[in-house]
Amino acid sequence: MKKKFIGFIFARKNSKRLPKKNILKLGNKLLIEYTLSAAIKSKIFKKIIVSTDDKKILSLKKKYKKIDFHIRPDFLTYDNVKNIDVLDYYLKKLNVNKNYDYFSLMLPSCPFRNHNHLKKGYKLILKNKELNCVFSATKSHFPIQFALIKKNGLARPFLKNSPLLENNTRSQNQSPTFLPNGGFWICNTKKFLKFKNFYKGNIKIIDMSREESIDIDDEFDFNLAKFIIKTR
Repeated sequence: MKKKFIGFIFARKNSKRLPKKNILKLGNKLLIEYTLSAAIKSKIFKKIIVSTDDKKILSLKKKYKKIDFHIRPDFLTYDNVKNIDVLDYYLKKLNVNKNYDYFSLMLPSCPFRNHNHLKKGYKLILKNKELNCVFSATKSHFPIQFALIKKNGLARPFLKNSPLLENNTRSQNQSPTFLPNGGFWICNTKKFLKFKNFYKGNIKIIDMSREESIDIDDEFDFNLAKFIIKTR
């Protein structure tokens, strides 16, 4: 029997660092439309859900008829609400554990994640039954082993065994590390509900380039995305 996948896209109206970012025009589309198009074009989802409190995004249902648009409840629109809280609400509301084998969360702030990335994640998690989650990530462009923190006005290495303490400062000597980029998480529903965490259990990543991994959080990110669009 073919496994059922459901996709979630959460788009809150009020963004603090970049107001109304999800509906800013990037090239010839609104920012969120890149994610809507990628989800539809991937053809991996039986159902795609957009949850938002933004009327302009809700009006896109006329254009994107293959997507179900939900009005986000007021209690899920506050600044302290995390995506995992919204996800928990919809997993319960839609009885995802019973109705879908897998689910995906896609951030609308990642315009360069495309349908091919989603299909790679889909194929990987179906091929590896032991996996809890597959998600998109990008290689850290600066070794996190060199990270510092400030405490009581002083700086010190973040890691207790930091290579900085051994004068091992060649970046080539450090093991490569990766960061989740927000493009997508695809999870086995039952396995996810055991921990309610994307990073526990057996996980694998789909490696994306630095350019593909831009997650628009502020004006600098948005301007960079505009530049990439113009030069493509």
